[in-house]
Amino acid sequence: MDYLYLDIAQALILVLGGVVVYYATAAYRRSKSQAMWFLALGFAFVTLGAVAAGVLFNFYTSDLVLVETVQASSQAVGFLFIVYSLARAKG
Repeated sequence: MDYLYLDIAQALILVLGGVVVYYATAAYRRSKSQAMWFLALGFAFVTLGAVAAGVLFNFYTSDLVLVETVQASSQAVGFLFIVYSLARAKG
């Protein structure tokens, strides 16, 4: 019960992020646009980074520095893919 709201937020991130990844992947399959593939990959990293942080915190460690490092690193990689996809789609 201590982390009920955190667990709910993590579940929402997983579901909504999964929906975004699903639609981006479906768009890639239709269009064969590599930009859409990188967009899906980027959102997958952003989503999984947030969920991994919650799982680490709840089940393995309460070391916030480690948890935030995992989350920030995964999200940074995800945003790098998203920026790359947007730049690629523009050009």
